[in-house]
Amino acid sequence: MIFYFSGTGNSRYAAERIGSMMDEKVIDMAKSHKDERFTFEVKDQEKIGFVFPVYYYGPPVIVKEFMTKLKISGNEDSYVFMVMTCGSSSGGADRYVSKILAEHGLEIKAFFSVPMVDNFIMGYDLSDEEDRENINKRAEERLDKIAKSILVKGVSDRKSSQFDQLLTSTVYPFYVRGRNTKKFFADERCISCYLCEEICPVQAIKMVDGRPVWVLNQCVHCVACINRCPVEAIQYGDATKKRKRYVHPSVGI
Repeated sequence: MIFYFSGTGNSRYAAERIGSMMDEKVIDMAKSHKDERFTFEVKDQEKIGFVFPVYYYGPPVIVKEFMTKLKISGNEDSYVFMVMTCGSSSGGADRYVSKILAEHGLEIKAFFSVPMVDNFIMGYDLSDEEDRENINKRAEERLDKIAKSILVKGVSDRKSSQFDQLLTSTVYPFYVRGRNTKKFFADERCISCYLCEEICPVQAIKMVDGRPVWVLNQCVHCVACINRCPVEAIQYGDATKKRKRYVHPSVGI
């Protein structure tokens, strides 16, 4: 059983690729969160995985909340692993999340990080197409290696250092306290397709008279609404107007 969260497809792809090699089902944390489903039962010796992107060297808030509410039965002998997708570094997210899960009876046996295309469009522009293709190729190789390790209940190939943990403790609170939605808007290109409302993991967007309105003060900042808009109408202030969009090739729009 593999739980995943993904805004623009990187972590979804990672979860599905690993799940297919392990013959394990994948479960969308965002959908479970929306359905208020937090109780699961695993089979004897069934592996339990968590796959998610790293934001500001920590977990997306929806992942954190899902984990605090999660209840799993039948997991006494389960091998529990974590795979974090990131731009370059996952910081101390491994230790941060392991503490949350330990409080709920889940001991992480192995941590893995996978550098993938960084598409935090609110902060910076994308790398060029050739770089993205190379990153995705390396990510596929890395995911296959991770899956093989998980199959034999392997251990972490790298744990966070004290410096990594300091990064998380210093930077991550800015994300948790931030995540403001007031700069989001849709420009004149909006075609009222309702996709942004449909894919928002926390229902922060509502369509009003055919236009998206952000009805929550904070959201996950997963940038799915920006990157997956088919006409590039959604913006975050002036920062995103001239920047390229990206979703993982396996997802498309």
